[in-house]
Amino acid sequence: MEDRIEAIVIGPGPGDLSLIEGLTASSVISIIAVVADTGDVSALWCAERGIPRFNRLRDVPRLLPGQLLVLLAEDTVELELPQGMSSQGFSILGREVANLICPQSTGPAANHDRIAAALRGYLKLLEDFFPASRKASSMVKLAACLTEVTTTFAASGGAILTGVPGGNTLAVAAYTGADLSGEPPITKDDGSFPARCYSRGKPEVAPDLAEGNVKLLGSVRASSAACVPIRSGQAMLGVVLLWSDQKGCFEQADIAPVSLFGCYVATLLEIDELSTRLEESLVIDPLTGLHNRFQFDHRLSLEVRRAQRYSLNVSLLVFDVDHLEEYNQSCGHMLGNLALSDIASIFNKGAREVDFLARVGEDEFAIILPETGRLGAIRLAERLRSEVAAYPFPIPENRVPVPVTVSGGISSFPNCGDNEHDLVARAYQALDDAKREGANIVKLWESERATK
Repeated sequence: MEDRIEAIVIGPGPGDLSLIEGLTASSVISIIAVVADTGDVSALWCAERGIPRFNRLRDVPRLLPGQLLVLLAEDTVELELPQGMSSQGFSILGREVANLICPQSTGPAANHDRIAAALRGYLKLLEDFFPASRKASSMVKLAACLTEVTTTFAASGGAILTGVPGGNTLAVAAYTGADLSGEPPITKDDGSFPARCYSRGKPEVAPDLAEGNVKLLGSVRASSAACVPIRSGQAMLGVVLLWSDQKGCFEQADIAPVSLFGCYVATLLEIDELSTRLEESLVIDPLTGLHNRFQFDHRLSLEVRRAQRYSLNVSLLVFDVDHLEEYNQSCGHMLGNLALSDIASIFNKGAREVDFLARVGEDEFAIILPETGRLGAIRLAERLRSEVAAYPFPIPENRVPVPVTVSGGISSFPNCGDNEHDLVARAYQALDDAKREGANIVKLWESERATK
């Protein structure tokens, strides 16, 4: 038996005593400290057995990288946890995983050697990929998970299937032990082994697949299999499927250790989704759903370079919302934000698929028109201007009506300059001319302007 993994239990509640007892009785965990209130029953129980209690994690004298932190607290603010614990080499387990490795939770029939092996594999994945290999792709991380879980259970192969948006189908995201590259998505009601697990949200074990003529997955032929859900809260994200050429390779007692890897994949998918949202927030304006100024600058530079290389036209429209401040004062900023969102929708519907729309200021929008000359740009700008002018922006009762319109400026490459900076500057010069003449006007920058 390998040395036990040293663990620090953080924030146990009054109902966690049985879990603490189970972890202490585990063949793989050794609790070296507990972070809890003085009067907590779990802390008192630990004190009776010589396990020290601390008010804060930072006070634990043997706080070293490689240790396991079992986080049971619902609210971690008062615990003053140091920032970036996982990046400092600590493995953090939540309540769900702690329950899976607890002998009292898994039952007397559980194979605790496999639980210990699975936990070590789980912790190895955390150490290798959270966050040491942040640049590793999701496919690499999922493949590493499959390698670890199939090795732990001596499985012939395995697959991770994730839910397709809509919630009714599963698609193979990673696989080993069989070529599933062309495997089509399966519906949750097709009666197959993984689909059944996904639709019910419960683990499935088949010691003998021949009994009941259980369908596994595609062309895979096996004698036994296990399948566990990948779950985030109440949401089903997918399943982890293992199979073996030997009958009886998997038993009910294997549900807990296999489920550890389901928890790992759930964490991975949640982090990937969070990263995607973060990336979107960096490039998308949250109010209008259009691209932001950073993305606009980058895209305009690319389009101008492309136009230079292939002798193409590219035009730029910039719009400023007329009387927005007066509208906000009369109708309130909530309706003012709604007006900006509605204008963005009008622009989005009126532009072509190849056009690039962005919100570049508080009340300013820009549209990049690839392979479009001045006449095409004028036609689009006038159409968008008129559609905004005709739109029925809401005016609350007993408020002074304020017309919401847009004024625009147009520049076009190569007529208006040699680079993207000239294009932007001259579009704004044309916009300034339009604003000086009044509201609800579109102007094209003309080269003769410079000589006037």
